[in-house]
Amino acid sequence: MKYYSLIDKVYLEKNLLEAYGRVKSNRGAPGIDGVSVEIFAEKLPEEIERLSGEIKRGEYKPMSLRGVEIPKADGKTRQLRIPAVRDRVVQQSLKEVLEPIFEEGFHPSSYGYRKGRNAWQAVEKAKAFASKYGLCNVVELDLSECFDTLDHEKIIDSVAERVSDGKILKLIRAILKSGVMEDGVWKETETGSPQGGVISPLLANIYLNEFDQKMKARGIRIVRYADDILIFSKTQEEAREFLAIAINILEIDMKLKVNRNKTRITTLEDGFHFLGFEIKGERVGIEKSRLKRFKEKVRKLTRRNQSRPVKEIVKQLNPLLRGFASYFRIVDFQSILRGLLSWIRRRLRAIILHQWKTTKKLNRVLRRTGWKEKVNMRMNKWRSSHSKAANYAIPNRFFEEMNLVDMTKYHHPLSKFPILDP
Repeated sequence: MKYYSLIDKVYLEKNLLEAYGRVKSNRGAPGIDGVSVEIFAEKLPEEIERLSGEIKRGEYKPMSLRGVEIPKADGKTRQLRIPAVRDRVVQQSLKEVLEPIFEEGFHPSSYGYRKGRNAWQAVEKAKAFASKYGLCNVVELDLSECFDTLDHEKIIDSVAERVSDGKILKLIRAILKSGVMEDGVWKETETGSPQGGVISPLLANIYLNEFDQKMKARGIRIVRYADDILIFSKTQEEAREFLAIAINILEIDMKLKVNRNKTRITTLEDGFHFLGFEIKGERVGIEKSRLKRFKEKVRKLTRRNQSRPVKEIVKQLNPLLRGFASYFRIVDFQSILRGLLSWIRRRLRAIILHQWKTTKKLNRVLRRTGWKEKVNMRMNKWRSSHSKAANYAIPNRFFEEMNLVDMTKYHHPLSKFPILDP
């Protein structure tokens, strides 16, 4: 089934207003014009009317994207390209029109950026394929800069398979070709759908659905979350065969690039990585690199030689702890979260001891709690933060009263997230 005459739904002022509401709730930085979501709202009726008229008359032209470099865990940078707020509103309205049309045709094992689907369901599906279905040989397939290398003509052609409204296709082309401003220099966007664009995740799913369906037609089991792809097989020989098929589809048919250095074949017994999790045997844990990155962030916030009140440090720590614990709530190893929380409390104790400088304050606090013996230790040493005296003077209750996030309370069994499809 093809859809015609959809552009009127995109420029309908009611839909644009609702789109602005979603853009506002997602916050986000200003684009190249420096206009924030709040500034845009000051003249919201006029802005919405102007956008509606421009799209209706075919005069709408998106601004260039603002290029920002985001550091990656491997020391490299990722290009984030931020549209202006007005352009995000248009993209959101367009997304609301297109999403229901394509959703019904997406692969059942595609989980990224889809309503009602999440990373935990993708992990549960991957675990089920490997452990319950006996597909214990796994290909971890890595795509090089997937969003940045999507072919524009193939994006248009993929959308055109379901949408015959030329004005919609023209609008998508204008979004893709808007260009990017980096360090005061304008660059043409010849390929890719910008990371940071509201419509980009949907366009990527539409684009990659070709891969999903071609693998499905061959009876090859996959799980995909955006550009994170797992392929499952019964034997190593099959895994190598399926990987060759996947590379052929992705590189020849779809003009993408597989990163062979990061792509590997492994087994359930040895463990495989997906979305920051490690699935090994019957257990789901946290990938070591993600754990290391988290601890590095905590260390930066909890340096001992700082004079800020611990309450301020806890306030800054809490969003990091909450986000980490919420995302990794499905891990089977509760001891990991308990251990991390204990380590974080110890680092905070080390800060407090360092700020007290001498044992005079420590002994005064201890006497109030009923401690009898006089304590003599070096307050700036890491080992002191693990002493019985330090734990007695600064108990766990102290951090609870300071509202330090208790990561162990976020645990949620993986079974609570159904995989949706067999």
